[in-house]
Amino acid sequence: MNLIDDLLKEKIMIKVLNLGTIDNTPIGRMIVRTLLSVAEMERDMIIERTQVGKIFARQHNPNYKEGRPKRKKDSRNMAIFEYSNSHTVKEAAEAFNISPRTVQW
Repeated sequence: MNLIDDLLKEKIMIKVLNLGTIDNTPIGRMIVRTLLSVAEMERDMIIERTQVGKIFARQHNPNYKEGRPKRKKDSRNMAIFEYSNSHTVKEAAEAFNISPRTVQW
């Protein structure tokens, strides 16, 4: 909101791809505030739905854990790590049939 107000004060016109140009007129300012209000409402609704989903999951899934699962250090990962220490990333990726990006973790 502050950024948009600063731009409009500097007489910079804002072009919204699917709406056209917004300028520092009463109608332009109304459109900006309306769009920002809708965006804020949508953000709040997403947060609310996420919280309700977490509550539901806790009640219906005894194994529910919030957050990302912790990365496991299994023997395959350790083998890839050890192999990549003495070989190039490309060689390690080819040896384990995985992408080079996976080796670079």
